[in-house]
Amino acid sequence: MATAAAGALGLLWGWLWSERFWLPQNVSWADFEGQGDDYGYPRARHILSVFPLAAGVFSVRLLFER
Repeated sequence: MATAAAGALGLLWGWLWSERFWLPQNVSWADFEGQGDDYGYPRARHILSVFPLAAGVFSVRLLFER
């Protein structure tokens, strides 16, 4: 049972991140790993910087509303 669920989850994960679906021809996910020229691509971990900023803005808002 667990093996079938893991297989189905792996199939869904493979379909969701399919290069054929998301990227144009001759481009792969590995192309996004390198920094390229002087411009780097955003990474998923960059979204984590939003949470402390949002907490800071929220706390400043609470401070000034009182």
